[in-house]
Amino acid sequence: MDSAPLKKIKKEYVVAAILFVIVIAVVFFTFNGKGTEETKTDTEYYVAALEKKLEKAISGIDGIKKVNVVISVSGAVEKLYQTDEKSVTENGKTTVTTSTVFSGGKPVQIGEKYPEITGILVVCKGANSVTDKMNVLDAVTAVFDVSCDKIRIIPQ
Repeated sequence: MDSAPLKKIKKEYVVAAILFVIVIAVVFFTFNGKGTEETKTDTEYYVAALEKKLEKAISGIDGIKKVNVVISVSGAVEKLYQTDEKSVTENGKTTVTTSTVFSGGKPVQIGEKYPEITGILVVCKGANSVTDKMNVLDAVTAVFDVSCDKIRIIPQ
């Protein structure tokens, strides 16, 4: 009996099995959640930081516990870049051109403009009485320049 074709078939099965295991491992790690981490935008970081600070502040109010805050904003964080304006007057007509200033091949950032807060939701334990709700409302309006009609306080 000739065992050479049998060894060749076994090698092909081994190679196919190894490739199959590799494909399964790649698929598993890709769809396991670790391979598909979302990157947060500047706006999401900004809103998350505001929510966390407000939750901490409200949870310090006497009688208020287990605070969850949701803040909605309009727009996104805008980066402000340094610009240079040049005006040229020709034949009685003035033309103004604006260009972004670059340094080292990158635009020079001079600041950020944060989006407007359009609503705040506070869900907390202990906000059952009018006094407790007013204390929470006072805390929120003290921190943010948002009118009372854009703030909702719901007891948990």
